[in-house]
Formats: sequence, structure tokens, C-alpha cells
Amino acid sequence: MRPVLFALASWACGCATAWQPRPVPATAALSLRRAANASFFIAELRATYFGARGRLKGAIGLIVRSPDKLLIEIRGPGGTPISTFACDGEVISLLELEGPRFLRGAATPRSMARLLPLPLEPNIAVDLLRGKLPLPEGAIRYQTRGKAERLEGEHPTLGTLIITKFSPDHWRWELPDEPLRVDLRAPRPDGIFTDLEIRRGGEEVHLRLTSIDTSGEPPPDAAFTLPVPTGVTVEPL
Repeated sequence: MRPVLFALASWACGCATAWQPRPVPATAALSLRRAANASFFIAELRATYFGARGRLKGAIGLIVRSPDKLLIEIRGPGGTPISTFACDGEVISLLELEGPRFLRGAATPRSMARLLPLPLEPNIAVDLLRGKLPLPEGAIRYQTRGKAERLEGEHPTLGTLIITKFSPDHWRWELPDEPLRVDLRAPRPDGIFTDLEIRRGGEEVHLRLTSIDTSGEPPPDAAFTLPVPTGVTVEPL
């Protein structure tokens, strides 16, 4: 390597800032919490998928209601629904118009993982979409890098959980054992993040909210239950 390049490389390595271990303070979790969050919202999203099926783009309709209800409608050209996912907190269903095909099963992390890139309990998935980031209950490691903070610990149902606050506008939520990583950016005043990147294994989904509505009354329970189409056999998850 030429001397000048070697010097530049040495300078870059020497100036790189590493995460610094700190004592775990009793208030660490509080410093990572977000403000009050909307209990429900209806949104339109643009989605980009990268993975085994290549690169796909599409539009998504989303309805979220605390604590554990979720409806996702994937739309094709012209806004026509081609696939609908529903979770009422106890049961999840998927209706694919091609076929048609209808799947249904208990709302467990395992069944959720078969249909979504979120192998989580429904209430955890809903909290993430609402911007209410679940935190480890038993903190074992706390680090800082400049103004950024990282907290690692154990969650009672998720196992090892790492949450990083790079800035008030950029957070990262990780389950290293899955592996699952969710980057959340550009939060609204009500806590809902408008830009999300979900990475699990070799798949990545980028979601960008284009419109959002939190007005009026929360959607009723019936909005999160899919009826079985006439003549279609239910496939268990």
C-alpha cells in the first residue's frame, strides 16, 4: 500500500468510534421509551421487498388496533386487493385471491412467521407498528457511542433483545436469535414511525407510510376477521 493510502487507512481506523460499555443505570430503559402512542391507525404504505423472490414493489393498506389486532391488504395494479392478512389477537387468517386460497391458524409467533417477516406475538408486532418499542425487562448490558445508546437484555417471551437509539428519529430493535432486525425512522408526534426496514435472514422489507389516519372511532373487532369464501377449503397453518 502506498504510504499516503496507508496513512489515510490508519487515520480512518483510529478515528472510528466504538461502542463503549457503561454501567447499567436504573433509568436506562426510561431513556429509550417513546411518548404516548396512538391506540389505532389506518394507513397506506409503499412496500419494497428484497429476497429469494427478487425485488418486488407494491401498495399496502394497513389497519392497526391496540393491543393485538392487525389487518394487511396487499394490492396489485390499479389498487385491486390480491392478498389479505388478518389477526384478531387469537387467530390469524390469509386470503389469497389467486386460487383462491385461505389459510388460518392460532396467532403464535411460529404461525405469524409463516405469513409475515415478524415471528412475534401479535401484541408485540402491533406495538412495533405503533412505535411503542418493547424493551428488555432484565437489562444486562448498556453501551453508548456519542449520543447513541444501546440496551441489551432478556425479554420474558422473546429472549435476548437489543434496542438501539441512534437519534430521536432512528431506532433499531433486534432479536439476534431469530435473527430479526427492525429499523424505525421518522416518527410522528404520536410515536408512529413512517419509515421501517424489516430484515429477517436473507429477506428485507422496506415500508414507507404515505398516508395515515388516527381520527374517529377505533375499527370494530369484525374488521380483523376474514370470512371463508364459499367453496374454499380452509388450510391449517
